[in-house]
Amino acid sequence: MKARSTGIVIASLIFLVSCGGSSQSTDSQPKPTGTVNPQFEAFCTASKNLDAAMVGPHGENPAAITDPAEMKTAWASITKLSRALVVATPTELQADATTMMNSIIAMDDVFKANSYNLLEMAKMSDVRIELNDISNDVAVKEASSRFNTFLTKTCPK
Repeated sequence: MKARSTGIVIASLIFLVSCGGSSQSTDSQPKPTGTVNPQFEAFCTASKNLDAAMVGPHGENPAAITDPAEMKTAWASITKLSRALVVATPTELQADATTMMNSIIAMDDVFKANSYNLLEMAKMSDVRIELNDISNDVAVKEASSRFNTFLTKTCPK
């Protein structure tokens, strides 16, 4: 049961940065046309790559739930792709992308400090609280909302 709660915390953070996006919109941003504007091609590709790596609550590898080595590998990929997305993000969204990436890095730091062992972390209330605080950070949620609004208008699925 406690392992499930850790999984839910992780899943909630992943949801924040996935391409699923927010339903909010702004009229000043481009509307998707079915093709990617070449100006945003690298951004859309980086976003799709990160989204693919984050499938499921423990990245693309469900074995990461019980295997710390797999968890470490999954989060190394997620962290690397998060950094690549920040680099590819348009200037007007750099602050939001950086805020989101910093939450991924903070979560990875917690995982690293606990040897990527989710089953053991689930037993530690201080770790669960720390992960919960990261995943519920209002600044990250706001950044994610703005970022995903732009993403859904700019990058057709």
